[in-house]
Amino acid sequence: MKSLRLTMPLLALLFVCCKQEENNPSHSVEVIEFKEEDSSIAGFIEGQGSESNFDPAADITFFKQTQFFATPQHELSDNKNAIYCPTLALAWHQIGKTLDKPIVVSDTYPNLQELNNYNGYKGSLKDSEYQTAVEIITNTFEIKASAKFTKLLPFSEPMEVYTSLFPFKGKNVEAFYVWGGHGEYRVNIVDYKNDNDFMVRLNPKDRNHEILLWMPEEKPQSLQNAIEQATEMVETRKMFKPTLSDAWRYKFTEEDQLVIPKIYFNLKSNYPDITNNKFTLTGQTELYNVEEVYQRISFQLDENGAIVESEAEIVATTEEMEPGEKIVPKKMLINKPFLLLLKRRDSKNPYLAVWIENTELLVKK
Repeated sequence: MKSLRLTMPLLALLFVCCKQEENNPSHSVEVIEFKEEDSSIAGFIEGQGSESNFDPAADITFFKQTQFFATPQHELSDNKNAIYCPTLALAWHQIGKTLDKPIVVSDTYPNLQELNNYNGYKGSLKDSEYQTAVEIITNTFEIKASAKFTKLLPFSEPMEVYTSLFPFKGKNVEAFYVWGGHGEYRVNIVDYKNDNDFMVRLNPKDRNHEILLWMPEEKPQSLQNAIEQATEMVETRKMFKPTLSDAWRYKFTEEDQLVIPKIYFNLKSNYPDITNNKFTLTGQTELYNVEEVYQRISFQLDENGAIVESEAEIVATTEEMEPGEKIVPKKMLINKPFLLLLKRRDSKNPYLAVWIENTELLVKK
């Protein structure tokens, strides 16, 4: 890791408006002169300036066991990783906000309609933690929107590199680890049923944010289900006081160990299921076509912490134990499918959700 940072998706959508009338009032709303040579949006589309700490982004089509989700409402595949980041929704909904007109998508385009109706991105980040921009080009009837953010989530102190072999579903991957005990504030146990079903929180230096890792025995049906179950456990834990006989389950003691596989990816997608979808603006007759969609997601998690950065664009033309209670040392090895969430502590909506099903996104030995 050259520097500690999380890089989330870069998303660009290019729409072309099929002009249906001479004067389109929507083009008079917050018009911005677009100059391609110095446009931040053009830079996003070309992937400039955002990948310096990562290898060049690879096209998602080369990763047969990984998929991007525009929203987390899709079912989890039996053998694929799933990645969601809200920058696409942030860029998309910024169009309606800027033009002060709701976007209308017909049932003909269910994937775009799902994105248009999705509100789970709200509150995932504070307004000061991400940027959006919308440009309206009157002579070409184009609307261009972008959204981006970067979060650096280093630990206060690095954890330890795991030097032994660490198999994840039978394949050796690189990992890092930490032992429990007094003074270990980088890890909290949110829920522990057994060594095959538990959730932990990793605490970065910025205590407004948290990294949640949940390895369940039973796989959730969809990424949205996984997010909801995980966030519900976090909320329950805030109000829940365990019995004396169960208190050990929520303590990260000297005999407990947590081992986490390293994650690294820098991927891009063109969302063919959204490309060439059409939409209108409420009260307007122009029909807009989604010509191009581009999203990049880069992420790294290792012993130093996590890094996430996301960019998106849209262009449219037109507690104490009972005496004698037996404590079982917890050996929490995240070596089978698990959920990773990056979120603000004051929000239920994550700004990165990744379901790790296989080793395609893990650092190989």
